Amino acid sequence: MDFIKQYIIQSVIVAANNLRLNSEKIEVVAILREHLSRSQSIGEEIIKFKKKTELSKLGIKLGEIHKKISTEKIDFLKISDDFKEQSSSLVVVLSNFLDVVTPSKLREIIESLSDQNQMSTEELEQPRSEDIKIIEIPQDDKSADNDKQEQNELKKEIIFEGLEKEQESDDELNIEDFQKRILKPVKNLESVLVQMLNMSYDEIELKSYIDVLKNNAELAESVGFKLLSNMHLIMAVGMKLIVEKKLIPDVNIIENLRACLIVIVAIVRRKEVDITGYLNRAEKFGEQILKYK
Repeated sequence: MDFIKQYIIQSVIVAANNLRLNSEKIEVVAILREHLSRSQSIGEEIIKFKKKTELSKLGIKLGEIHKKISTEKIDFLKISDDFKEQSSSLVVVLSNFLDVVTPSKLREIIESLSDQNQMSTEELEQPRSEDIKIIEIPQDDKSADNDKQEQNELKKEIIFEGLEKEQESDDELNIEDFQKRILKPVKNLESVLVQMLNMSYDEIELKSYIDVLKNNAELAESVGFKLLSNMHLIMAVGMKLIVEKKLIPDVNIIENLRACLIVIVAIVRRKEVDITGYLNRAEKFGEQILKYK
């Protein structure tokens, strides 16, 4: 990814991190980020944003940032401060954008922009041809303070609380049954993650859960929950790579998988908790492993 594109995308993400987002708005940010990352020319894409009513104000603000970073001489001693200032200037515009655009509406807008900019997962789905040995996933930055870690633990407890009360229904699939089907394997998957960390997992059991995750990914995709589908797919691929001994289930890998699980539960249960950190971690992990599926 080129520097300017990465700069623009990170500006949007940092701005989003300053907002209290529900699951729907988090999905909108994820769709926007994915679309921008796939654009052939970030400058041309921003111009197209300006021509769409719902995206126009966001496009104008992104255009200002793009012009500054692409035409002015970069002062690397000040770039961090400039980035913070520009990201902050995006907060209000992004908030207003998220108040009026739903995930389905944004997908509709994106599909209307141009064929070359349509969202697609085909590139991620292409397998590598060379033999794979051990996949190395970079360790997360350990510099986070204890307060942030405690906040994340609290968020996880809020998201997971009362999960044991969820039950499965065999009736015709509706939104309630969809939620129950997605949540049914979660508690057992959490136990499986602990087993994988302790290297005490059963491969046959693991493969059965991989199938469940793939099936639920297809189900979520079929009803338009692309972000939810992607979280299931990332978990399925990660666990498959562990079974194939291509990925070592250390603490970092297990926490990456758990982040996917937390996002799944938060979205399905519509928990009003900021899960941006978990979503970022899960999607970064997905970028690292989906090319191996």
